[in-house]
Amino acid sequence: MATYFAFLALALLVGACYFIYARSMAAAAATDDKDLDRFMIANRELRLERIDHALWDTAMRIAHGDEGVARARYIQLRVQQMKNEAAAADAAQ
Repeated sequence: MATYFAFLALALLVGACYFIYARSMAAAAATDDKDLDRFMIANRELRLERIDHALWDTAMRIAHGDEGVARARYIQLRVQQMKNEAAAADAAQ
């Protein structure tokens, strides 16, 4: 019986490690060379209050009204929006 529980614990540990590894590799694959520039642009837009108001509203809804969390979500959403715009421009060419 103890062997069964030890095997089960080991299997859960290996599964958790694989899950964490797969998530980190997917996040690394989703980035490109221009991500740092995009984050800097989004942060500057937010700091200068030149924001996309629809995107800000979405970030506030996601953050349930918490402005600090909404700022972080806005930057993530804005970077994704810039990536989508770049991909659409590349596809149009």
